[in-house]
This record gives sequence, C-alpha cells and structure tokens, in this order.
Amino acid sequence: MQTETWHSPVGLTHDAGWELDVRRTLPAPPSEIWQRLLAEWLPQWLGLESVPQMVGAPVRRGGRVHGRVIGCHVGRRVRLRWTPDTLDHETVFQVTLQEAPESLGRATILEIHQERLLGAAERQGLLDHWNLVLDDVVAAHGRELAGGRLDLQG
Repeated sequence: MQTETWHSPVGLTHDAGWELDVRRTLPAPPSEIWQRLLAEWLPQWLGLESVPQMVGAPVRRGGRVHGRVIGCHVGRRVRLRWTPDTLDHETVFQVTLQEAPESLGRATILEIHQERLLGAAERQGLLDHWNLVLDDVVAAHGRELAGGRLDLQG
C-alpha cells in the first residue's frame, strides 16, 4: 500500500494554519532581554497594557480583553492567544528567548512565532512587520550600547 504525502507551502501547517518565525540575536543576557520584553517591548508591539506572566491571565487593550496568556516559562517564553489590531481573528503569538552559542559571546536569541494565520498574504504581511520590528530592536539596542537612548517602533 502506497501512502500519499502532502507537501505544504512554506508556512502552512497541517493543524495551526499559516505560521511564521522571526529571530534575531541581541548582545545581552536573557534575563536583561526578558525584563525589557515584558515591561516595554511586548506591550508596545502588541498594543497591550501589560503582558502578565501567569497562564490564564487576560491581556487587555483599552480596558477590554484582547486575549489570554496560554503559556509562560518565566525568563524564557510567553505564549498568548491574541487578536492583533490589524486582524479580525485570534492568533497564537509566542516569544522565546534562548541563550546564544558561546561563540557569540553573552547574547540572547529572541524569536517571535505566530500561528493561526488565515492565508499566505496575511502571513507575508506579518512576517514583513515582525522582521522590521526586530530589526529596529537590534538597531536600537546597538545605539543604546553605544550610549544613545532606546527608542523602539511598534
């Protein structure tokens, strides 16, 4: 009996719809990046009041619930069900921090993963967006290390 194999386009999964992954390396320890991520970056990027570190906690925008924390490994990963301003449906959004290989010095790999996207065009638009956001983080972090102020776009 011959089994049929299914070859999906890049970004299309069997069970999570379309998804994307974007990652960058920052020259700072994970603990420092985690603090900035939860206190500054995620609220700004996602348009939320805050991002709690407790599974089941709501995430709010303008006093209204716009998602929930569905996973959290403090210092390493936060996973949300979240409805972006630009979409009319809920997605799953995750940010993971990983210590970079020693060859890169004291650095952290920051990865954004988003799934439950409805099509290739939606995926590409968000992929472009998150690439710009993380490029801005890297550039701003570099300016900060050089003595400038950290000013991020969202």
